[in-house]
Amino acid sequence: KIKQDPKAQSIYEKLTQNLALELSKKLAYWGNKLVKYEAQDQQQIELDEDKSVVAPNSILVLFGWKWSDIMYEAPFLAEHGYDAIKISPPQEFVTKPRNPWWEIYQPVSYQLSKFYGTEEEFIKMVDFCHSYDLKIYVDLVLNHMAEFNENDSSHIGTNNTTFAKYHYGPLNSDNDYYEFDDFYHFDNDRDNKKICNEDYCKLEGVWHLEHFDLLNLPKLNLDNPHVITILRKYVKYLLSLGIDGFRIDAAKHLKIKAVEKIFAGLKTNDGLKPFAYQEYYTGAPMGIDVYSFMEKYFKLGYVTAFKYGEFLADAINNKANNLQKLVEYSFGSSWIHYPENRTVVVIDNHDTERMMPNMLNYKCSKNNSYVLAYIFMLSWPFGVPKIMSSFHFTSQDDSIPSTSVWQNGRYSCFDENSPWVAQHRWNAISNMVLFHNKTKNAPGISHLWSNGNQIAFARTYQKPKEYVISKGFVVINATEKPINRRFETGLPDGKYYNLITSRLASGKMQGATIEVENYGFATIEVAPFDAVAITVDFME
Repeated sequence: KIKQDPKAQSIYEKLTQNLALELSKKLAYWGNKLVKYEAQDQQQIELDEDKSVVAPNSILVLFGWKWSDIMYEAPFLAEHGYDAIKISPPQEFVTKPRNPWWEIYQPVSYQLSKFYGTEEEFIKMVDFCHSYDLKIYVDLVLNHMAEFNENDSSHIGTNNTTFAKYHYGPLNSDNDYYEFDDFYHFDNDRDNKKICNEDYCKLEGVWHLEHFDLLNLPKLNLDNPHVITILRKYVKYLLSLGIDGFRIDAAKHLKIKAVEKIFAGLKTNDGLKPFAYQEYYTGAPMGIDVYSFMEKYFKLGYVTAFKYGEFLADAINNKANNLQKLVEYSFGSSWIHYPENRTVVVIDNHDTERMMPNMLNYKCSKNNSYVLAYIFMLSWPFGVPKIMSSFHFTSQDDSIPSTSVWQNGRYSCFDENSPWVAQHRWNAISNMVLFHNKTKNAPGISHLWSNGNQIAFARTYQKPKEYVISKGFVVINATEKPINRRFETGLPDGKYYNLITSRLASGKMQGATIEVENYGFATIEVAPFDAVAITVDFME
C-alpha cells in the first residue's frame, strides 16, 4: 500500500533513513566506547626490516627434551595451537660433577651434543615438526665457552672433546680451534676481570658486561674476526639442518654489532630471514631512557620482557598492584617500555624458577596463581607469549633427567614419579594457547569489568565503519571469593565450551558449557582462584 501512495512512500523513506542514521550513530558510539582499550594503542616500532620474518603466535620451551621426544610430541602441539618450539642449546657442552643443568650453557664445541641424540635424529625432528607447521628455534650461546676449573677431575664435553684453559677444539668439521687470543684479557696475569652486580644497573657497567667474564666463563672476543667467522659457521650449520630461528642467550653481554655480523645475510632453508629473540633481563641502566637504549636490540629482533612477569606476579599476588590496575591502564608498552611488535612476554624460565622468588613458577606459587598468570598472558593482547615446560627439581642445580618423555610410543610425563612437569600439557594452559590464536586478530578489549583481583573482558575487533565484534570472553578470579554474576560478553548467543576445564580430543572440544543468551548475556560462576574462557571457535 505504501508503494502505491507516493506521499506515503516519501514519508516511509525519510523515516527509514533517519532510523538508519540514528542506528549508525548508536553503533559508532558503542563501538568507540567498547574499543577504549584497543591494542593498537600499544607502542610499535617502525623498522626497515625483512617482511619475510613472521613472529610466531607463541613460543614453547621444551627444556632439556631430546630430539626424538620433541618429534613424538609434535601432533599434540600442533592440535593445541603451538607453532614454535625453542629447544635447548644443541652444541656439545661440558660434563661437570653431578651434571648440574646449567652445564648445557657451557659450550665445548659446536658439534651437536650426543646427549640429545644424533644429527640424523635432529634433522628428522625438524622435518617432522615442519610437517605439522611447527617452527624450531635454537638456544644460541655466543658469549662464552665452558669454564676451565682446575679442581675438576676432567675437562671434557658430552662428545668426548677435551679442552684446556683458553684452548677449545676441534670446534667443528673444519677443525677450527679457539686459542688464547680468541678471548678477552685485561689483567697483567692474563686472567679476565669479573662482572659485579653494579655493572647491571650503571651506564659505565655496560662496557664491563660486553668485555668481562660472566660467572668465570671465558668471554669470547667478539672484536676478533676469527671468532666471528667460527660463530657464523655454527649458525650457518644450524640453519642448514632446517631450523627457523634462534634465542640469543645472554644478549646483554654481547656486542650487538658483532651479532649483526654473525647473522648478516643468512637465511633459512626456505629462503627466509631467521626469527630471533634475545634473552635480556632488565632494561636500560639507571637514568637512561629504556626505549632509546634498547633500540639496537629491537632492530636485531624480539626481546624477552621479564618485567612483564614481575608486574603480573605482583598483581595476581595482590602486592604492588592488582589485575584491575593492569587492565584499566592498558598493561603493555607503557609499563615495560618495550614496543609490542618486539616483545616476548615471559612469566618464568629455567633461571627464574630456580633463583627469582619474586616471579611465579610451577613449584611454589600459591592459590593457582601460576596458572592464572598464564591464562591472563594468553588472553591479554600484548607481545609473543612464551610458555615454559620444566622438569622437577628439589635443589637449584639438579641435572636434566635422563628419562625419556616418550617411552615405547607412550607419553609418560604424567606418570607417577615422572621427572617432567610438562606445563604445556596442563589443560588450562594448552587450551589458552588455542584461545590466544583464535583471538589474535581481535586486538581490542571491550565489555571490561573489574573488581580488584577479579576481572573480565572480551577480545574484540572493529570492522571499518561498522560495529565491534567479540571473538572471546575471559573471567579471571584471583581472590578467595567466588564470582557469580551476569556478564555482557558481546558474543553471539549459543553454548560455549569453557576452555579452562574442557578437553580437546581428535579435534573436538568436550566438557562443560556456558550459555550466552539475550543478545550476549551470560551468567557465569567462577570458583576462587579459577577462571573461565570462551571463544566463538569452540561452541557446542
